[in-house]
Amino acid sequence: MGKRTKQYKRLMRDFEFLGFRQPYQLLMTSDVLLDTLKLDLIHLFEKTLSTKDLKPMITQCCIRALYNKNMGPNRDPAAAGAIDRAKLFERRRCGHLMDQDPLSEFECMMSVVDPKGKGENKFRYIVATQDEELRERLRSVVPTPLMYIRRSVLILEPMAAASAKVRQKEERAK
Repeated sequence: MGKRTKQYKRLMRDFEFLGFRQPYQLLMTSDVLLDTLKLDLIHLFEKTLSTKDLKPMITQCCIRALYNKNMGPNRDPAAAGAIDRAKLFERRRCGHLMDQDPLSEFECMMSVVDPKGKGENKFRYIVATQDEELRERLRSVVPTPLMYIRRSVLILEPMAAASAKVRQKEERAK
């Protein structure tokens, strides 16, 4: 077992102490799908999280963003493959109506992970995104494991300071 695998297992045990349980709910954005077309994404997630018990999810707004990238003159050729892959995942209803102007993926993900804006990941989602701004904002939402891909390697970020404080407080309460 490699050094990174041990580190990720320990990190997920810490998150389990904060209420995460298997099957892990893995919420991803469209950019992860676009960047990993040639990779076996589910296998990567299973290997990184050391489990076969995963529920990969994508929101309706993220799928809509993929469809938008597949239209018009500046069409992204990878979007069609990403759409096909997204159809395999469970849809997380985000409550944003189809007939209204679509929310950006950033706004949609924030409303799904932290629905009341209290800084709490109530439904215990693991978020996979390439958007650095979204990851920065989600670090303040307790507890939220964050993942991203760099050079075909899936990286699980260390526990954010806000989550670590809550974990220490819980541990002292015992």
